[in-house]
Amino acid sequence: MKIKNTKQFAHDLCDWYRLHYRKLPFRETSEPYNILVSELMLQQTQMDTVIPYYSRFIQRFPTIKDLAMAPQSEVLKYWEGLGYYRRAKHLHDTAKIIVSDYNGVFPNELNAIKKLKGVGNYTAGAIHSIAFNQPTPAIDGNVVRVLSRVTAYSNDVSTKESALYFETILKSLIKHETPRDFTQAMMELGALVCKKKPLCEICPVQKQCLAFKHHTQEDYPIKKSKKPIQHESYFTFVLQDQQNQTLLIRRPDKGLLANLMAFPQYLTSDIDLAIKRFNEDFNVTVKHASYLFDIEHIFSHKKWHLHVYRIKTDSDISSHNTYNLNDLPEAISKAHLKIIEKL
Repeated sequence: MKIKNTKQFAHDLCDWYRLHYRKLPFRETSEPYNILVSELMLQQTQMDTVIPYYSRFIQRFPTIKDLAMAPQSEVLKYWEGLGYYRRAKHLHDTAKIIVSDYNGVFPNELNAIKKLKGVGNYTAGAIHSIAFNQPTPAIDGNVVRVLSRVTAYSNDVSTKESALYFETILKSLIKHETPRDFTQAMMELGALVCKKKPLCEICPVQKQCLAFKHHTQEDYPIKKSKKPIQHESYFTFVLQDQQNQTLLIRRPDKGLLANLMAFPQYLTSDIDLAIKRFNEDFNVTVKHASYLFDIEHIFSHKKWHLHVYRIKTDSDISSHNTYNLNDLPEAISKAHLKIIEKL
């Protein structure tokens, strides 16, 4: 079902936003570079976590040219702890593309923005709308939740047909308001009010919400059942020499945690087999393995159970990648950062 009074909806929403919006550092500017940095950081990361990272990142790389000129190792260092490092690599690549192909000026055409690395439809819409004040829909999970409740949308929200439906609804609404305010207002409504457990009593568009009218708010959005999470159990080895240098490996360039540094780990339930494979991989002889602790790390589709052991060897490991864990020069996976924090 459609929204009956789109003009009133847009005005009520934006009036509420202008009074109640959170004062966030990336809302102090309409510079597209800043918006891009914030949007990529906010992918898969909570707002409270992102704010200090964003401020440090912008302080070190205040312009897209500064970012493009920086070595990737430094960019990753300023991203360290946020995880999902591919976002940082895409951001760095995008900065270099804009400097080389657009003379350092961020493109203002939607199709050009969509072609930038790491920029999907939502991020492109957010940049086009917020930075350039264009009436372009930006659809994320918050927006889907709001619109599915307001219109009592009874289909699976994860389909292409649903995406087109929500885009059509947004276009009918955004034309009545300042685009950058409207886009941020929709995001803010979903984040602060129309949450999983909605605060309907303070919602500015309550009167036009069909789910509220029928007391079915928590029935929406409708999503198809997810596949069960796959559980994987690894033996994970910490090997340090007398100089406190620790053996790390670089993960493959494809798959989970691509190109990140990590402790060696083996997918098996047999500790002896894991040690045998470690000996073969690094041409060493493990003299002793002592259990330290277990770590769990959850991805969107699987859960790692890491059984962490400290191992000792008389073999020389200097020919392998060894690092002082207090001064890591490379980006390390978030899962394995948990191990370092407990060592």
